Amino acid sequence: KSEVESVITSCYYHMQDAGFAQRVIAWGEVRGDNLTSSSTMEADNKEMYDFYINNITADNSWTSWADFYNVINLCNTILHYAPEAQVKDGNYSMEELHTHEAEAKAIRALCYFYLVRSFKKLPLVTQATIDDDETFQVAASSADEVLDQIVEDLEWAKNYIWDRKFFDTSAERKGRFNKQSVKALLADIYLWRGDYARCAQYCKEIMDEKMADYKTMQKEIAEGNYTTVASDGYLALYRGYPLLDDSYSAHYAYLMNFSYENSFESIFELQYDYENREKGNEGILNLYGKHDEISGLLLSASYLASQSSGALFADANDVRLFENTSYNGTSSNSYPVCKYRMQIVETNSGIIQTTRATAENWIVYRLTDIMLMRAEALAYMNDEEGHEEAFELVAAVNARACGGRTTLVYDAGQIKTLVLEERQRELMFEGKRWYDLMRMVLHSENPTATMGTLRSTYLLRKYQSGGRDAVARLGSLNNLYLPINQAEIDVNPLLEPDQNPAYIIY
Repeated sequence: KSEVESVITSCYYHMQDAGFAQRVIAWGEVRGDNLTSSSTMEADNKEMYDFYINNITADNSWTSWADFYNVINLCNTILHYAPEAQVKDGNYSMEELHTHEAEAKAIRALCYFYLVRSFKKLPLVTQATIDDDETFQVAASSADEVLDQIVEDLEWAKNYIWDRKFFDTSAERKGRFNKQSVKALLADIYLWRGDYARCAQYCKEIMDEKMADYKTMQKEIAEGNYTTVASDGYLALYRGYPLLDDSYSAHYAYLMNFSYENSFESIFELQYDYENREKGNEGILNLYGKHDEISGLLLSASYLASQSSGALFADANDVRLFENTSYNGTSSNSYPVCKYRMQIVETNSGIIQTTRATAENWIVYRLTDIMLMRAEALAYMNDEEGHEEAFELVAAVNARACGGRTTLVYDAGQIKTLVLEERQRELMFEGKRWYDLMRMVLHSENPTATMGTLRSTYLLRKYQSGGRDAVARLGSLNNLYLPINQAEIDVNPLLEPDQNPAYIIY
C-alpha cells in the first residue's frame, strides 16, 4: 500500500515539473487575449514568440505533450499494479484500493482533458508501459473517444475517491483529488461538451457543499470557536453566495487565494513546497517572471488597463485590475503580471506595496470558477429563470471585487457575453482564457463566423505590432488546436494521418 501511495504522490510531483507547469500556461493563456510579449521575448525564447504570434509549426517544442504522458503512464502503472499489491498486503483493504484507483483515474483524466482541448486528436493510452516489449505506437483517438473515456472514469471515481474531510491538512484537502474536485473536473468537461444540465448540476452540488461549510463556520464564530477561520478565511455573503470577505482588509480575497493559499474558496491546487523541492512554480517563474525581476517573457496586455466606458475594467472600483496587471493609474505600454507573483499588503498609511512571493501553488479549480461555470451553462440553456440565476452568479463574483456592489445590468440577450467577460476578469492568467474563447467559438450557432469575431474583436487587441499577421494565421477552426509535435510522429508514424491539417505543409 505504501508503494502505491508513493507513486500517487509522484504523479502530483511531476505535474509540478517545469514542462507540465509551463504548458498549462502556454496552452491555456498565451494564445488568448490576456497576455502580450515582453520586448525581449523574441530574442530570449523564439519558439515561445512564434507560439504567441500563432506562427506555430509541428517542430515547435511548446507543442510537446511528453510531460503529460509521463504523468498518464504513472497513473496507468498504479492501475496496473495496485490490485496485485492489495492481494499481497494484508493491511491494504479493497476500499483503500478503490480510492487509490479513483485518484489515479482522476489525475489521468485531468491530463487527458488538457490534451484533448489542446490537440483534439491524440493517443488514448490506458495500459501501463512497463517494459521494452510494449508497443509505443498507438494511433490517435477522436476527441469524443477521449472524452467518453475520462467521463466514464470520473463518474466511477466520484463514488470511490476520498472525501476531502478524510485528510488532516489543508494541503492534502486541496492538493489531492477528492469527491469535490472530481465533481469540479466533471463539470468542466461537461461544459466543454455542451452538456449544460450535467455541468450545472455538479456545480450546484459543489456550491451547496460550500454553503454548508459557510454555515458551519458561522456557527463556530457565534460560539467563539474559530477552528476553521484561520486557514479558510473570513467570509461574507455576496448576493447570497459565500465568498472570502474582501471588505475584511485590503485585497483580502487575493491574499487568501494567491498568497496564503488553500483558502475556503480553493477546490484543487497543485502544492508547491519551495523548501522541499528547492524550486518554485517554474511555469510562473519562467513565463510571468522570476521574483528578482520586474517581469517575465509575458506581460499583461496593455488594453486591459483601459477604464473607459465599455472597457473590461470600466468599473474603477474593481480591485482585480491592480491584482491582475499591477496597473496603478499610470499609463504604460506594458504591465507586469501581478497575479501569483506579488503579495499585496497595505501599510498603516494606507499605501499599497507589493513584494515578490516565493513558491506559488497553481490553482486548478476554485469556487468562483465553479460559480461562473454554472453561470455559463445556464446562459446557454434556453431558460429565462436560468438566465436570471446566471446573472446573479456573475453579479456576486463581480460585487465581491467592486466594493460590495456591481454596476452590471441584467440583459438576457447579453448574458453569454456577461459571463465570458466576468470569467476573464476573475480568472485572468490562470490558464483558462484560451479554452473559454474556444468554447465561445465551438458552442456558437455559427462557429466559422464566430472564429472571425475571435480574430478581429478579441485577439487583435493584445498585439502592439504585427497583430493582423498573427490573427490571420488563425485561418480555420482547426487552428484553434495545436499540431502533433513532429518528434512524436517520427517515433509513431500511426499519428501521421491524424496530424492537424491546419499545420500540414503541402
